[in-house]
Amino acid sequence: MIGKASSSPSIVLLDPYNGGLSVARSLVRVGARVAVVAGESGAFVARARGVEGQVVPSADGSERVAALERLTAIGFGGVLTGGDVASAWLSEQRQRLPAALRTFESADDAHVPLMSKQASERIARVAGVTVPWTRPATTLQELGVAVGEAPYPAVLKPVLSHAWRAVFGDERVLLVHSEIEARREGERALEAGLPMMMCQYVPGGDADVEEAIVVRAPDGSYPVHFGCAKIRQFPVGFGAASLCEIADLPETMELARAVLDEAGFVGVAGVETKRHAVTGERYFLEVNVRIPTQFGLGDAAGLDAARRMAAVLAGKDVGPQPPMLRTARLMFPEQEVRAALAALRAAPPWERARVGRQLLRSYAGVRDVGIFDPRDPMPGVALVTGAAARRLRRRMRSSRHLAGARS
Repeated sequence: MIGKASSSPSIVLLDPYNGGLSVARSLVRVGARVAVVAGESGAFVARARGVEGQVVPSADGSERVAALERLTAIGFGGVLTGGDVASAWLSEQRQRLPAALRTFESADDAHVPLMSKQASERIARVAGVTVPWTRPATTLQELGVAVGEAPYPAVLKPVLSHAWRAVFGDERVLLVHSEIEARREGERALEAGLPMMMCQYVPGGDADVEEAIVVRAPDGSYPVHFGCAKIRQFPVGFGAASLCEIADLPETMELARAVLDEAGFVGVAGVETKRHAVTGERYFLEVNVRIPTQFGLGDAAGLDAARRMAAVLAGKDVGPQPPMLRTARLMFPEQEVRAALAALRAAPPWERARVGRQLLRSYAGVRDVGIFDPRDPMPGVALVTGAAARRLRRRMRSSRHLAGARS
């Protein structure tokens, strides 16, 4: 068993994104050596205080392997990721990685199946947990059957969320109200080569979406485990959390353990459920088999989550999880601005002042503010300047194209 003062393993964060940024900051604070290898979209994490950062094109697998080989040679022993694409890559490329480099993806054969909503739904059913009515829509024929059988309103969602994001962006779960609407959206996705699923819509709002965030060790124990209750998310109804809080969620935690135990999963994951607004029953939604975006709640609440996760990856016995020291909320400002504006726009004019006051009160207890942390400002600065530079390049290309067309 490791003690609090024990040295932490040297960790590489590959395409870490928001959840990995929180882990990087927490590990640096406890004296761990942290390296970040990120593509352009996650380059802001490489600017975090105390990390050894480098930007490597995500599409260049050889450059990624070379970067990991260099870091292994100077003492780094494990890789964690906050991205679905990177987790899939680690699973597929395990034979190309240095033998001395540990990954959770190499410890099981469950990561790739759990990424697929179609496969994870089958695993959940075998585990005996409640799953919404679901039909595959991976071909035009299957889509036709699904739209004819679906209970409307229904949900149309991609089998692989990260594949959808690369084509259509973050609004990846579509609420459809009729066969015509479902067929139109499904055909659009299939034309882009994106297999889909039709699912029952579980009634309820953003606050009914819950997540069990866990680390499952090779022996089947859960040395890190805590609940995340969403307060707001964006896109509203089917998006990523913009404001959430740590919570005791025994039903969702039990469901998560059943699914991960059935899959034989080893690693860090976030298992999402939704509470039926009428019956209160929890329905399995999906598994994220990488550092969840809300992982920082564990450290904000005093659970020592990041260090314990890194130690499990290193093969160390960390003992039972310490008690929660404090309640905590986590906010992602870049998402919360849009979620708060959506809440204000949805309110009648005479209610907006009251809604505004409610929004302000909801920020009490926020202990993690994501990218824009005043104690470590450079990731936020890098994100803003990088976005501005990309926007400027797009405008310049557009201007050159128009100039060429006129000539």
